[in-house]
Amino acid sequence: MKTSKYYPTTVLNHSKKILVAASFFAASLTSLSANAQKTSYQSIPQTSTVKVLGNSNIHKWNMSNEKLSSQAAFTFKDGKLNDLSGFSFTMQVKDLKSDEELLNTRAHKALNAEKYTTISFKMTSATVAPTQGNNYQIKAYGKLQIAGVTKDVMLLANAVQNADKTISCTGTEKLKMSDYGVKPPSFMLGALKVADDVSINFNLKFKD
Repeated sequence: MKTSKYYPTTVLNHSKKILVAASFFAASLTSLSANAQKTSYQSIPQTSTVKVLGNSNIHKWNMSNEKLSSQAAFTFKDGKLNDLSGFSFTMQVKDLKSDEELLNTRAHKALNAEKYTTISFKMTSATVAPTQGNNYQIKAYGKLQIAGVTKDVMLLANAVQNADKTISCTGTEKLKMSDYGVKPPSFMLGALKVADDVSINFNLKFKD
């Protein structure tokens, strides 16, 4: 075979090698994408809750919200949970309630619910590690916004891949109200003082 004086045989052979390598790389990506599948999930109402637990100089207290909205983008590989590429939740402050109306009123006032109507979290990155069976540990890094103040946090969650293809995630985040500019409320002219430290417990169930 004659070769052009502008394209010596060595150049053509090198080009062929590049084409073969590129084809192999493209085939590998196709194979990986076939095995990995990203699916968007939505939280299931009434089975997904966020609870805020705290203490005072007299007794413990808690508030809960069952009306939150949460979305997640899970990636599965060979039928197993492999990655989390997106996660967020939003809840209305005034939907966070206890059985005590006075506590609701004081807490909503302390959170400035008229101005800052929501509490939200938006993930920036995450890691997923299998633990046992269909159980996984998720570390979700992102921005938590409370009372107009945003902080970088890491939410640690235990995830379960259920038989009905739903995903359950549970975990706890401990924080200080004062870190978000929230003054712990007091009652009875200061006789009852709420502690600064609170725990946010979340129990979220997702379906696609």
